[in-house]
Parts: sequence; structure tokens; C-alpha cells
Amino acid sequence: MTRARLYPRIARNCPGTIDKIGQKSLHGLSSLILLCAAVASSCSNNQPQMQSGTSGSGSPATLPIEEVVRIGDEAAGDTVLFADIENIVVNSRGQIFTEELTPTVIRAFDSNGSYLADVGAVGEGPGEYSDPRFGGMLTGPADSVYVFDSRRRHLSIYEPDRFEFVRSISMPPYPVDADNRVENFGILGVVKDGYVLQLMLVPSRLLVTAHRETNDVIRMVNLDGSYGPVVATGPGFEAVVSLREFQVMPQKIPFPDPIPFRRSMNWGLGSDGMLFSGWNDSINIAVRSVNDSEEQHISMTHDPIPISDAEMENLLSYFGPETRAKFSERGLHTTKPAYEELLVDDNNRVWLKLSATQDSTKVEWIVLDMDSRVVGKVTLPFDARLKAVRGGRIYAIERKDGVPTVAVYELNA
Repeated sequence: MTRARLYPRIARNCPGTIDKIGQKSLHGLSSLILLCAAVASSCSNNQPQMQSGTSGSGSPATLPIEEVVRIGDEAAGDTVLFADIENIVVNSRGQIFTEELTPTVIRAFDSNGSYLADVGAVGEGPGEYSDPRFGGMLTGPADSVYVFDSRRRHLSIYEPDRFEFVRSISMPPYPVDADNRVENFGILGVVKDGYVLQLMLVPSRLLVTAHRETNDVIRMVNLDGSYGPVVATGPGFEAVVSLREFQVMPQKIPFPDPIPFRRSMNWGLGSDGMLFSGWNDSINIAVRSVNDSEEQHISMTHDPIPISDAEMENLLSYFGPETRAKFSERGLHTTKPAYEELLVDDNNRVWLKLSATQDSTKVEWIVLDMDSRVVGKVTLPFDARLKAVRGGRIYAIERKDGVPTVAVYELNA
């Protein structure tokens, strides 16, 4: 049993980071896409300027948080250590599940950070998943654990008490016409009548062209694995395509490089099947039920943050002359996106990781309710990756002394 580090309740403003609840790691080639996108994102981590969504002026109050649990801190005596944490999910009991890809393993911890069990294992048999191509790890409304193997289109379900394998669901190949192919394949969440699937469709004719056009499709999957109706669609992310060479590939392959400070579609699934989506050029989040087409919007004004010449040049330095020429042809942005990530908490409040100014050493997340009121903001450390907000706690992946750990903060709001 790991000896997770528990901290006394001494109020302080602590820094950390977030991601979308239910947002998946994508398999195969798309993992490389996300890695490249992360490089682009990391070069823009600085502090934002913003306005209140209700009054149009002023700055929201910083919400105080305090660290209450840390898992994986060897210096504190922990015996369960992490090589690389890809994702964190949390159920209604406060149990924490970590997804690691090197090596691939899913581990369960109680709300105090004590190790409980591994969930499933790598393999091809019942209750097993492929390595390292996850399509997502989730907990459902009744706290069952779901692991989606996107390579096999295979969803494994584990019971919520001892995390033993119960059953699996296999999905047929996604039906696309001859002009398209499926590039990314993952599960956004679990609802009463089935599962919410997220795909990225790529027109085949654009595989080796200067401009990248993709289409996100959100579609229901029935409890038996058959496909239900399309719930929503939207653009993917801005990129160009060039032939790239990778050590693991015998030949050059078409690879999409995200435009510096790219705009992208962000999705999140809240409680009661509420779907949140937004193109991050502005703060305007569409909200609708997966069972209803009627939409409302969460919005606020913001001051666009200009991109300095040094920031742009630093980002372009990662790419060769061919890709840089394609970026120029596609057109480069002069301002940063309004936000970099979107997450939905268990109260259907939207958390947005704002783009930041050049010299910032921390990141800010703002919190908006369904009426576009700014509840407040949370300031987190530069390297923290916030993954879930549930039960009044914030869950983040943070590196301590160069080693990944799980940090849990109490939200005092």
C-alpha cells in the first residue's frame, strides 16, 4: 500500500492545471499529433488578461485552494511511483484512477491516496486492453470503470467495488464514405442510454496538402455497441500536412503539424449528458443535452493577447523550412487563442485554461457557470496539468523533483 502524502488544512493559494473531463488520449499516429500540439501549447504558457463575463470589467477573485493529498512523492515515503501519467479520472466516491502509458497500467487509489488495485491489464483477452493505444478511461454514473481500446474498438467495463472485469462491448468499424477516413477514435463519456463517442474525420484527398481540414463528430453508441444518432459536429484543429520521417516508421508519412497558436475545437461532457463545445478563438461555449438539439451559450469578453516576434520565432524553430513555408501560406495568427483547454466539473461549470502573456510563470483557469457568470479563477503552477474537478477537489498531474505525481487540492469556494 502506498503511503500517499496527506497535508493539513492550511489555506493557501496554490498553483496547478486542468484538462477536459472525459477528454481522451488518442491512439497510434494521433498520439504523435497530440505530442506536437503540446509543444505548440507549451510555448504559449503565460498569464492572461481578461474581463468579467457579467459586468464586462474587473477581474474575478482568485479562489483559495490547499493541497490535501499527493501520490507518487518518493521523498515523502510513497511506495507507488509513476513513470508517466497520461490521465486522471475520479468517481463519485473520490476514488482516483491513473492512466499510465510507459508502461501501460491503470491504477486505483482511495480518496486519501492509498493504493487499492490495478484495473485490467495489457493484452488481448477479456478485460485487457492494448498497449499503448487507449481511447479513453472513464468512470460512469454508478462508478463503474470503463476502458476503451480504440485499436480494437473495444470497451471493457469493471465493477466499482473491487474493479473486477464484468463485460465488454465491441463496436463495428465506423461507417464513413470513400472520401473520408477516421483518424481519432475515443469515448467522451457514459450516459444513461449508452456512450458518447468522439471521432475526427479526415478527407482522404487532403492527406498531403498544404492545408488541413478535419471534422469532429460526436455520436451516440448504444449499449449493445451499435451506432446511434450523430449528436454534434465541429471543426478539428488548424494544421498543415507534410511528409515526416519517424524512427518507428520505415518511410515518410503524412503528418499534420498544428499551426502555431492554433485554434481548435474543445469538447467536454458534464453531468446529466450535457455536452459542452467551443472553438477557442473566443469564449463562447455551446451547451446542449446529447438527447436534445436546443442550445444555450456560456460567453464572456476577453482582451486578445498579442503574440510577440520572439514567441513566434521560438515556436517556428521546431519546424523545418518546408513546414514553415506551409504555415506562412496557411496564414499565421497575430494573437493567442482565448483559452487553451476546457474542462467541465460535476456541477456543470466550465473551467477554461486561459492563454497567457509572455513572461508569466503560472497559468490561470477561470470558472463560469451556466448563466455566464464568472465564479472565480484558480492560479496553478506552470507545469501542472489539471485533469478533473469533482466533489470540491481539483486533481492535477504535477512534476516534483522531475517525477510525475498526482496532486489533489481542496477548493475553498
